[in-house]
Amino acid sequence: MADAGDGFGQKAFTVLELLVAAGITAILAGFIFVIIRNVSTTWTGATGRLGADAQARLVLDQLTVDLQSALFRDDGNVWFAVDVLNGATGNATNLWQSAVRNPKPTSGLSLDMTATRADLRPEDRGKLEQTRYGTAGIWLRFFTTSRGANIAATPASISAPVAVGYQIIRRFTATNPLNLNTAYLLHRAEVRPAATTGTSPRPGVLESGYNITSAAYTTSTVSTNNGATTGDPRSIQVPGSARNLDSVLADNVIDFGVRAYVRDVAQPSGLRLVFPATATGTLSNAGNARLRSVLPSNTPVDQWGTVHPFPEVLDVMLRVLTDDGAAKIANLEKNQTPPLIVPQKYNANAQQWWWGVAVENSRVYTRRIVLNAKPL
Repeated sequence: MADAGDGFGQKAFTVLELLVAAGITAILAGFIFVIIRNVSTTWTGATGRLGADAQARLVLDQLTVDLQSALFRDDGNVWFAVDVLNGATGNATNLWQSAVRNPKPTSGLSLDMTATRADLRPEDRGKLEQTRYGTAGIWLRFFTTSRGANIAATPASISAPVAVGYQIIRRFTATNPLNLNTAYLLHRAEVRPAATTGTSPRPGVLESGYNITSAAYTTSTVSTNNGATTGDPRSIQVPGSARNLDSVLADNVIDFGVRAYVRDVAQPSGLRLVFPATATGTLSNAGNARLRSVLPSNTPVDQWGTVHPFPEVLDVMLRVLTDDGAAKIANLEKNQTPPLIVPQKYNANAQQWWWGVAVENSRVYTRRIVLNAKPL
């Protein structure tokens, strides 16, 4: 007789039971994998959105400070200017380093300031957050009051006028000159309010005069206006050399635009659109659109012609890529062999592909800013 304690009477697992256990384990592992993947995706998306939110908040807050302190004179000079930088080279200084493959489009896909694209839902047409302002967005510049120490000479802390310029420039990053990575950078360039050469600094006197469209803002040499120094007149259009990122306010900004208004009691809203608009205040989508504010604020509407008074209200729009979106756009634009194939969902159209990736991986931010400027 077998000993009751020898173990021969215990029942072992059958093959069927082992298969059932393995199946349950596999199902549980699959559930856990899906949960981890979803959590990871949600975390990545949330982190990317927070990063874009932080970039946009910094830009909009700085714009608010600058615009609310903007100033002008009724002297016939241009004190507020906007240019739509649409085209293969982007801005006028040719600093826009276009991608070799799959660049940001220069066609109507990138220029839609009226937000009337056929792919938009009827309820989204005309909305500022759906607009597009050309290849490089707008080039915005105006005069404002700088706070604190804005000159190197004595007195070191004086509030004096400065000219500022905002623009997007696409350039290779300093560590990846071979276009292994790219960056869309929003620059805020500032012109010093006083000369620093010689022994007689001039607080409150702009080195190149009160005209932000003059040639002094586009060309400069070491012998004139200290052109080799960061912060000189050249910098309002050329914010540093191709590797100087001192004036970068935010990165991953792929579009930047504004709608400018003046107060008009004859309008139902109390505001008349002056940019981008026709003479009657209707939204316009002209590729060479620009705003030149040279008339006094009390000029009658019927005398505006092709120039406009100083804006009193500005709606600002920014489109910012998430970190994941920036990586996807960089990979799309990278010069690689074999070249990437356009996905079928974009109808083999590389331009639709670029904007499809951009829209899916970016966020749009808007803000209305009231300008308090009065003529000096």
